[in-house]
Amino acid sequence: MRAHRLLSLGFVLGLGGCATGGLSGLPADQRTAARRVEHYLDAMGPMRAHVVQTWPDGSDSRGTLVYVPGMMHVHYGLPRPMDMVAARGHITIGDAATGSVTRLSLARNPLGLLLHVPMRFDQGIAVTSVQQGPGWLQLSVSEADNPSQGRLTMQFADHDGALSLLGLDGVDARKHALVLHFTDWTPIAPPGPDAFRDPT
Repeated sequence: MRAHRLLSLGFVLGLGGCATGGLSGLPADQRTAARRVEHYLDAMGPMRAHVVQTWPDGSDSRGTLVYVPGMMHVHYGLPRPMDMVAARGHITIGDAATGSVTRLSLARNPLGLLLHVPMRFDQGIAVTSVQQGPGWLQLSVSEADNPSQGRLTMQFADHDGALSLLGLDGVDARKHALVLHFTDWTPIAPPGPDAFRDPT
């Protein structure tokens, strides 16, 4: 069932380095890049984006993401209606076709790393890898005190000094992976509380 496979993709992204906490051990240029990501995420207000979830067999699900700091809601319309809400310390996945609901803890899931408010890499999050090149930046993070609980790699476009989040590759404590790709980020008015109500 796809609702139960949402966090169980087969692709695991290797990390290029290791840190015990914050930005310790990173060279100056990587610390600067990490601070840019930190500032970008802190500055994000309510946003909407198109999202594609990639599955182990190469197929994908397409939908719309609504994001506010600390919370996100993904509605998948194709090929199968499904909703995922990450908020208030857990992820809830509702499959409209079967009526099933799956609930998971954000503490053991890489999306929890993205939803820290405020985003501070020296407050419980360790930057484990920074890679960058012309037009792109990639940064990996984990929980500083328990990195085995999950890792998250964030991929950004980097043009004219401005970042834009392109994708997430996350691996949880059980080595299940999550792969999301984003396009068309658009600022929106703050959504009402119903936007982040758990699927039922």
